[in-house]
Amino acid sequence: MNGSLKIQIIDAVRTILVLLLLVTAVAGLALFLTLLISPLLLRVPDHFLHLSKALVLRDYGHLLLYLILPWPQSPLTLAGIPMTDNAVAHFSDVRHLIIMTLWMTIVALIGAGLALRYEKRTWQLWKLSGPLKSLLALLIIVGLLAIADFDDFFIRFHYLAFSNMNWVFSATDNPIINLFPDTFFATLFGIWWLFTILFLTLIQWCINRYLRRLIRKL
Repeated sequence: MNGSLKIQIIDAVRTILVLLLLVTAVAGLALFLTLLISPLLLRVPDHFLHLSKALVLRDYGHLLLYLILPWPQSPLTLAGIPMTDNAVAHFSDVRHLIIMTLWMTIVALIGAGLALRYEKRTWQLWKLSGPLKSLLALLIIVGLLAIADFDDFFIRFHYLAFSNMNWVFSATDNPIINLFPDTFFATLFGIWWLFTILFLTLIQWCINRYLRRLIRKL
């Protein structure tokens, strides 16, 4: 392997690693922003378990905090909404995934920041512009395909993410599922996807703006 080819391979691997860090950081940040605004999207059915809307929203807030707070939590219990042991176990599994995503996001944010700083210092930032544009196009296509057949995408995701079938809720045994129709999750996915695209687009705009200013100085 000659020196030129070796340098090209190293540059390609470095670019891929930086893009992976960016995507992980941005997707994780988008996820937590989406979760934080999710109470605004919750629609409580009329006469839901004969509970007040305030109590249902308080239960959802408690569930949300249980899922995203990183320190140890007591087993999930809600004030008004009953749940089976399988449902509690599923929310525990979801919590593990979200907390793992939280730490990955923090590490990726730090790594991406250091990587972008290094690329800028070594005058290599321009190498990210083209691949980042291609990555954005790919994410747009994949997101549109997922939204077009969201039910199938959602089910496949659960089969991949969870090793059990605790995620299959009965509305009779676990009425909380009535708070989360397919449209609720589809909307959350759409918002997360738009946040991810928006953040990556903003990063690309900042890179291109820096490069244009750099060219004008030369």
